[in-house]
Amino acid sequence: MGKKKREEKLKRKALKEWEARRPKTFRQFLPYLPGIFLRTTLVMTAAVTVIVVLGALGLPWAAHFWFQFAVYLAFYLVFQRFIMGPLAPPKV
Repeated sequence: MGKKKREEKLKRKALKEWEARRPKTFRQFLPYLPGIFLRTTLVMTAAVTVIVVLGALGLPWAAHFWFQFAVYLAFYLVFQRFIMGPLAPPKV
């Protein structure tokens, strides 16, 4: 079996296993909710800290809405796998 075919087989297997264990209903999702909330709070606290530090340095654009929105969005996108934790699909 070639390397590429083996990788495809492993990807399909990982996605199939993830699909089988991910929560299908809201009731199955509830135990994951506190962890997701705490991880999101941690990431957004770091984003707020960055914005406050830049504002304390006297940078005028740090108080601008669109800059703050971009910082929050960037933090969320960068740390999305961390936030989703066990609910995130496997890296393929």
